[in-house]
Amino acid sequence: MKKTCFVILAAAILLLATAYILPYDYMDENPYIAAVPALHQPPPYEAGAVVIMCADTGMVLYGHEYHTTLYPASITKIMTALVVLDHVQDLSERIEFSYHSIFSIPRNSSHISMDVGETLTVNQALNALMIRSANEVAIALAEHVAGSEEEFVRLMNARAQSLGAVNTYFTNPTGLPGVGHVTTAYDMALIKREAVRLFPIYTNIIATPQFAIPPTERQPETRFLNTTNQMIRPGPYFDDRVIGGKTGWTHAAGNTLVTYAAHEGRRLIVTILQSNGTDPFRETTALLNFAFALEYEDRVVFNAATYTRIVPVYATVNDERTEIYRLTLQAPNDKTASLPANFDLTRLRYNLTVQENITAPIRAGDRLGTVGIYVQNVRLGEVALLAQSAVPLPAAPTNTQDNNAATASASGNSPDTNNPHAANNAPATGNTVADTPDADYPQLVLYDPYAAMHYPLAYPNLPGFTQHREQWTSLIIPLGLLVAGLSFSALVLITRRKRNRRHVYGANGLMYRYKY
Repeated sequence: MKKTCFVILAAAILLLATAYILPYDYMDENPYIAAVPALHQPPPYEAGAVVIMCADTGMVLYGHEYHTTLYPASITKIMTALVVLDHVQDLSERIEFSYHSIFSIPRNSSHISMDVGETLTVNQALNALMIRSANEVAIALAEHVAGSEEEFVRLMNARAQSLGAVNTYFTNPTGLPGVGHVTTAYDMALIKREAVRLFPIYTNIIATPQFAIPPTERQPETRFLNTTNQMIRPGPYFDDRVIGGKTGWTHAAGNTLVTYAAHEGRRLIVTILQSNGTDPFRETTALLNFAFALEYEDRVVFNAATYTRIVPVYATVNDERTEIYRLTLQAPNDKTASLPANFDLTRLRYNLTVQENITAPIRAGDRLGTVGIYVQNVRLGEVALLAQSAVPLPAAPTNTQDNNAATASASGNSPDTNNPHAANNAPATGNTVADTPDADYPQLVLYDPYAAMHYPLAYPNLPGFTQHREQWTSLIIPLGLLVAGLSFSALVLITRRKRNRRHVYGANGLMYRYKY
């Protein structure tokens, strides 16, 4: 019995230790995502995670714990709206509310008092979703688009992965608490950016402070929906720079808020998660003040004169595919981008794409490749690589002597050393860009944006597990203490029983044990 207790006690200690062995950071920090050096310090805030993203480029201007997985609450509905708009072309379609959509949500959660069998247009439903955060509307939209809530959630997660929001996993379209329903500040900014980039109707909806739903089959009166976002309606939190946003709150998530704002031609997205006991509206305003005060300047991010690419050109000679020319590709113009002042240009990354098996004839100016320009896994833009000269088809040989000469020329044995693009004179460049060092501009650094973007989670797609260390420790530590306490109590009881026994030998020589 004593051995059993010691085993249980050891297991309890191991269980407690596990809480601290479990990884807190589920992924390495992406080397291309880092806060831009600012000329002044960000304002104080109490939120658990924040991020400020440039809506035009997707570049992170400032962030804190923005890759930490937390509960999103109702800002989940940004993804719900995005998936609906992806799949519904006619917003005048009517959706019908099922029994499941009405009665599967808690009675004290956000809703607009829809009834079973009642219908709304998709446009009305999207307004109710984003303005009033109606949970029964989120489920009805999901069923209308995908046939079931579960299938719609699968679409949500696939859309998140396609955006590079790899630390996000949804289990419902409402944002109500669910085990494993997590996101990050960075991922929600990505999702928000995609919604405002693709769908002007989405931007119009989130900018609406009040919306009226006319009478329906079950409701004879007009429903007036007032926004939950106090930054776009008159009051102490109003900010004329804010276009719109989405609020959220649950006990598990605290206050959450994703805001889309514009000022003097610049557009920003601010995400705040886990704002427990704090004011997310005031914190967002302070972060917007900080970000809009950053100085920007136009910087050359690609120098057309400095960077060229030399590629082989092929043609069929004597029924054989043969390299006949080395062609120079070059961009027609420099590429500039508006970047924060003092931005370190060595953080730029380039993805080179060149057409394979280039075959004559080629015209001067033909587009044969591109260079994508990236920072923080975000595509700032691209430049086209154009052919700098024409490459005609080789002349057909008229006799054996001409045939031999053509073959020799095609194989790189041509005696013409004056042609710098002849196959035998041009250097092989392999798979790199031929660039020249420049004191004021970094060399091209090639990388694969997809390999850099889609890094795996330690616990990918596990809806049965949470992905935040505090959630693990909140269960493991009390359980470990309970097991340890029970084991210790059992050991004390066993020791006491042995000490409180008296051994007496009877007349027949037998030993009797008594307790007192």
